[in-house]
Amino acid sequence: MLTSISRIGKIVFANAAIDWNTDLDSILEILLKHFDSFNGNGFYAHPNEVQLRTELGRVPVLAHFTEGLLGLRTHGAVIHNLGLAGLPEERRNAALYALTLMLGYPTSTDQRTGRVAWDVRARPATEGGSRFTTFSERVGNADMHTDSSFYPMPEEQFVLYVVHAARCDGGKSLLVDGDDIYDALQRTDEGRAAFDLLCTTPVPFRVPAVYAAGEETVEVHVAPVFGPVTRAASRYSVKPAPRFAMRWRYDSILKGLDARPDLATPALCDALALMNEVVEKGAVRFEEQLPDDTLMLVDNHHMLHGRTTYTDERRHLIRIRISDVPNAERIGPSGMARD
Repeated sequence: MLTSISRIGKIVFANAAIDWNTDLDSILEILLKHFDSFNGNGFYAHPNEVQLRTELGRVPVLAHFTEGLLGLRTHGAVIHNLGLAGLPEERRNAALYALTLMLGYPTSTDQRTGRVAWDVRARPATEGGSRFTTFSERVGNADMHTDSSFYPMPEEQFVLYVVHAARCDGGKSLLVDGDDIYDALQRTDEGRAAFDLLCTTPVPFRVPAVYAAGEETVEVHVAPVFGPVTRAASRYSVKPAPRFAMRWRYDSILKGLDARPDLATPALCDALALMNEVVEKGAVRFEEQLPDDTLMLVDNHHMLHGRTTYTDERRHLIRIRISDVPNAERIGPSGMARD
């Protein structure tokens, strides 16, 4: 199912030798039994997702592909030639939803739409107001970050599927492993002090407008940058086991500090600035333009991701975030159990 497996640094590369054939029809047949609508072809976190996952696990292409991904045991994987290029949106997104449900439990993107499959592409700019836009809504670069850093329970994984890569020699995907960030911080007394502070000090993360309850609503979640590892006996665990889980998004933190100036101590601001310097310039990074029909799977607790700048507004990726636990057990806007 996976061929030509290789590794560049911390990232595993492979080609998907998938013949979807009639299995895609079987996937759609199963989904049609469970969904009253496909939520604009973006799906939603299904209340019977555990049963649905069991049924989908009987589809050979899903079972074999998941087994291949499990065997990679890595914080980041790039799978070329997934075999979904040119399919109608409904069939393509159905396959992506089914794949991610086999890997865990896909979560809703935001509080308003409940959509699971999120289109990463430029949207028309909004004039005026205090709207805090997110990286997936605009052209340009995306600083290194973890997804859902501003939520109580950031998902353990996410996938990005490339529908249409930028044709402007930009929009390259970036990945930085948490161990490399740790190593860079440990090289200096200042870095070690910053790491220790960011392990224990609450940091405010502001929720981007598209994910908040309302366009002008200011929502802030407070949590340390480095926290305890929450994944228990993960099927994807790598060795040695990670020493921490990360949440990071510098623009969200800066806007959070504006909303919570009581937390903006000089020591914390200095530690955050140093962390950002290491993340953006000091740590080893993976950088590659992912072609159409490529799937990237990332450990969202132990690896930061971003992208280089681009101008091609036709660039289109699909992101699905994946929790290790069913949505019914999650707390926060990205789960069914709301705050």
